Amino acid sequence: MRSRLHWKRGQERLHPLCPRHLFLRTAQRRRYRLVLVAALLFLVCASLAPLTQAVVPYRSAEDYGPPQQALQHRADCRRQVAQAFNGNIESEDFVARSDRQYFRYVVRKDLREVLFICDASNGEIRRQIDIWGDL
Repeated sequence: MRSRLHWKRGQERLHPLCPRHLFLRTAQRRRYRLVLVAALLFLVCASLAPLTQAVVPYRSAEDYGPPQQALQHRADCRRQVAQAFNGNIESEDFVARSDRQYFRYVVRKDLREVLFICDASNGEIRRQIDIWGDL
């Protein structure tokens, strides 16, 4: 004998948690689907909420470029690079690694490209690498 949840006046009734509610086309079933979709959307948003706090770390104004001490030695670095290799400076980058700070220059003359790494704390060239010469 079946319980009252399954039979009512000769018609089959579905259990409230039955997944067949999703596939039937009555107004009650549509509301059931909307509530289920809203609950799933809430769960997805709630699970992604902690990730949004880790995306953008705090950066102070000094983190966006070279500090004042490094800017004072930038002209020295450019002068030494121009003396070491007579060519056009293609790019200039500032790099900060833990406690060290560097300026990187790529200088091109004809088909030759040379990478210069200059110490930003004293304005001296630390490395000179011929980019295409090692290939």
